[in-house]
Amino acid sequence: MNQSMHRNSAAILLAVLILLTGVPAFAGGPVDTTTTLTLVPPTVAAGGAASAIMKVVTTSGGFPVTQGTLQLKYKHHANPALGPVSCAAQGNSFLDVAGASGTPDAQGQVTIDLQALALTAVPGTYGFQANYSGVPGQDAKSDSGPCLDLTVTNAPTPCIGTVNIAANFVDGEGYPLAGGTYTWHLNLKVTACVDVTNVSAQGGLNAWATSTLGDPDLGSTAIRKTTGNGKNQVIIWTIGNMASGTEANLPVTVTGTVKKGTACGTVLGLLGSWSSLFSTNGGFTIQKTDYTGTSTVNVGPQVCP
Repeated sequence: MNQSMHRNSAAILLAVLILLTGVPAFAGGPVDTTTTLTLVPPTVAAGGAASAIMKVVTTSGGFPVTQGTLQLKYKHHANPALGPVSCAAQGNSFLDVAGASGTPDAQGQVTIDLQALALTAVPGTYGFQANYSGVPGQDAKSDSGPCLDLTVTNAPTPCIGTVNIAANFVDGEGYPLAGGTYTWHLNLKVTACVDVTNVSAQGGLNAWATSTLGDPDLGSTAIRKTTGNGKNQVIIWTIGNMASGTEANLPVTVTGTVKKGTACGTVLGLLGSWSSLFSTNGGFTIQKTDYTGTSTVNVGPQVCP
């Protein structure tokens, strides 16, 4: 009975010490702590919307630590204008995130809204780390957690209207030089903002270059008509039905040689204007989107002599 009472008294004393100091006291000095960081979402944040949850507990027993300071840090270039830095980058130091610190709560946690601090405004991969600083003379040792990467992407474009079509430049030389041969990649995207049927898209390919259509992720393509002695083609892309919020993509590869002697600043068309047809009433009436406009590049150099 005396041993049982002794154990109960020890447990009560430990609980009181945790309540008063935020960490359990042990003989032999301050206890080791373990600091962790959880990112929400864990890997990719569209538009920078993310939170960082820092937590510190005792290494032995996992008791929450409720004293001291949790500070969020991030890796950065010596020149901040170079943008975000990932955990794997070498030769870059960690800096404190201004306004991203606090005293751990009853669970040993501090939560930071990264977007509210405008920290993730620039797309890229950021390396974050949680750091715990104990109170001098108290029972918890300082600790730094492992680095975690968060990739920030541009925010999704809101779906406005009924159906949208866009011709997006993927990669290629923006200022091709006269006499050179180049390849460009573009992507045609049709987005449904509501449920629609009878969806298709049509547009032209330019004659001066060779255009190759990839496989669309929805539907199929065919040549609708050919003009200019077979050099100009109008393509029909039959998509079918699309549910609200879905997208259809058609990759286009354009390869061409800029004629020698072409003047700097001359506009070269890569892809003609495209539009999309659709129905919101099961095909009873057909509607048409605005045209995309032509996709172009200018003959270089970027600054004409």
